[in-house]
Amino acid sequence: MFDPAADGIGAIKGGCSRCLELQAIFESHSRTLQLMRGFAPIPAKNNKPTKPAPEEQQDLFPSLP
Repeated sequence: MFDPAADGIGAIKGGCSRCLELQAIFESHSRTLQLMRGFAPIPAKNNKPTKPAPEEQQDLFPSLP
């Protein structure tokens, strides 16, 4: 039940090869994300729902009188 983000390398007991590999993967992933964000920062997400103005709404039944 090793969690590299929470426990860190100090929590690996007895040189467990699986835990060491998991730690290496975690460190590589963290470094990759750091490099990607340094190259091109992630733009802020616009979480606000957009409401179209009444004149922008599509007519769902254009053929009806």
